Amino acid sequence: MKPVSSVKSRILNISFVAGFALCAIALPACHQKKAEVIVDLPGLPPVQTVEDKILNEIWQFAGKTRNLYNASRFDELEALASQLRAEHGRFGNGSWKLRHFYEALRCRKEEPDSMWQLHETIHKNWNAAKPRSITAHIAHADFLIEYAWHARGNKLADKVTKEGWRLFEQRLAQAKELLDASAGFEPKCPMWWSAALRVATGQGWSWDDFERLFQEAKAIDPQFWHYDIAKANYLLPRWYGQPGDWEYALSLEINRPGGLGAETYARVVNDMSGYYDNVFRESKASWPLTREGFELMRQRYPESLEISSAYTRLACLAGERALARKLFDELGGRMLTSIWRDQDNFRRFRNWAYRQ
Repeated sequence: MKPVSSVKSRILNISFVAGFALCAIALPACHQKKAEVIVDLPGLPPVQTVEDKILNEIWQFAGKTRNLYNASRFDELEALASQLRAEHGRFGNGSWKLRHFYEALRCRKEEPDSMWQLHETIHKNWNAAKPRSITAHIAHADFLIEYAWHARGNKLADKVTKEGWRLFEQRLAQAKELLDASAGFEPKCPMWWSAALRVATGQGWSWDDFERLFQEAKAIDPQFWHYDIAKANYLLPRWYGQPGDWEYALSLEINRPGGLGAETYARVVNDMSGYYDNVFRESKASWPLTREGFELMRQRYPESLEISSAYTRLACLAGERALARKLFDELGGRMLTSIWRDQDNFRRFRNWAYRQ
């Protein structure tokens, strides 16, 4: 079974940002040669690679959860999931503790098939031990969705092998069976709909069916912004949408009663930015709404270095130099690899912000 330490890289990769934009493409008026050494502009504080205390807290939580899973301590997993559902708690960056619970159980995509089979055995044993458990069913379904994508890979559709397609469809169907079987279980769990939306995307559900499921999910928890990320992914042109679809659908969620307002908008745009070199140039995402959402997040989660760093990066992509400079002043040279990738990339963005 995978050691606990391997969970940390997953947390850093999935907690907030989906990808990185290269300066040569994304930043206004920034032209880099491959071999060029990036140096700080005079007067700027030295760059220091740091850790985010909130991400470390998430990592520790994920490690403890993973230890329970590795040891097949199903009673303790059930108790922890029940507690998280009841508390509806979040970490200091606004991410849901319940979602991190399930993500801590996942197998890394690069693991050999023997490791995936070992995970499958654990999930089958969990289902057998707790046949009426909503937690066990969702965890198993989530595993099968990941396992389906492991078989398919990230290739374009015409490059996927016949066996890859067969296993992809088979495992998604198995995940759907688990979700259907547990649809009436109590208590309800918001992660059930998160898994169901992923199945719907993989199986190519019609827009009407997907939207019906999405609205059902938002009625259960209007603040669970991972539903909105799932919908935006479904509406990407590479899947089932047209240019502008995900941006328009997202804008309709800002005024949802009981929702998070512009925070949801900003979180989805930040996540979707991983599909673009510059999300504001290449899509119809609104920078003013994104900025409004990040300002809300800075008020709600003032201790999150991750949020401040992601906001700084997007301000650069939006070409808002004055705001980017102000945010870099606040960072004071602190660089998170989960946002900037490395110190040179951080310097590229920062030098652009301070260049006259």
